[in-house]
This record gives sequence, C-alpha cells and structure tokens, in this order.
Amino acid sequence: MGKLSGLFLALCLAALIPLRGQAVAAEPEAVEPGQIQNLIETAKTCLGVPYRSGGTSTKGFDCSGFVKFVFDSVGIELNRSSRTQAREGTPVALDALLPGDLLFFKTMGRRNAISHVGIYVGEGQFIHAGSWGGPRNRCIRLAELTSRYFAERIVAARRVVAPLGMDAEAR
Repeated sequence: MGKLSGLFLALCLAALIPLRGQAVAAEPEAVEPGQIQNLIETAKTCLGVPYRSGGTSTKGFDCSGFVKFVFDSVGIELNRSSRTQAREGTPVALDALLPGDLLFFKTMGRRNAISHVGIYVGEGQFIHAGSWGGPRNRCIRLAELTSRYFAERIVAARRVVAPLGMDAEAR
C-alpha cells in the first residue's frame, strides 16, 4: 500500500471513531413525563437572562450553553456546542415535535452549518438564547417556530428525551 493510500485509509477509519467528548447518536433517554416538564420549567426560569458568548450559567448564556445547562439540571448530559448537540438523540420530523426536542438552525449563512439551537416547549414555541437585536432581545427568550426568520433557517430537530412508555418507533 502506498503512502498516500495508507493515509487515506487512516483518515477514513479515524472518521468512524468519535472524538473525545463527541456524541454518537443514541436512542432518546426514556424519562418520566414530569422530568420533561421540569426541563421546560427550568428553561423558562431563565427567561431574560442575558446572552453571553461562551456563557454557561445564569450570569449569561450562549445558545448551546443554555441547552446544556437545562438538560444537565434534570440529569441528562449533552455536549457543549450546537454542532455536536445536533448529533445526539434521533432525528424528528417538524410535524412530530414534542416538548424537550432540540431545534437546530443555520443562522450564520454558511452552507448547512448549524450555528444555533433551542428547546421546543410546545404550541409552536421554543426557548433559546437570542444573540441579535437590541438589549431586550439579547437574552433567553421564547420565539415562534413559524416566524419567518426561524422558519427559513431551521435545518434539523432531534429528540434526546422521550416520555416513558412512548413506542420505540415513535421516539
């Protein structure tokens, strides 16, 4: 085997091995319905907390730091970045969203690059760390999934938690 083909093979094999701290898609964790409600309530207690790039606490959050904080609060560990969070759980169709599902957006204009994440709370709304607009908007806030801005930018939804008793195929 030549040097170049050996390097190619090594790179291909390396791509199959997850990096340290990088999630491999897994079935959603089955939890009590009350735990999902606690997750949503925890998220809503953060409404108004300011946006802070790299933030992971109630002093200030960025989008993925907020999502990680909320899920950690109910004992579910997620990766830190929106791109790695987008590899966790299983894909969900937008017409099958449940509270607690993660929503991923392409907001930076780069082709297919996930740059934002929020948590679906039900009734067409999600909660996220808004990083644009005036001071009133640069905080944890609710948004409508059907708003033109987000409807044009959503690229994926993932389920990392599902109510106990939910049919495995529906998860």
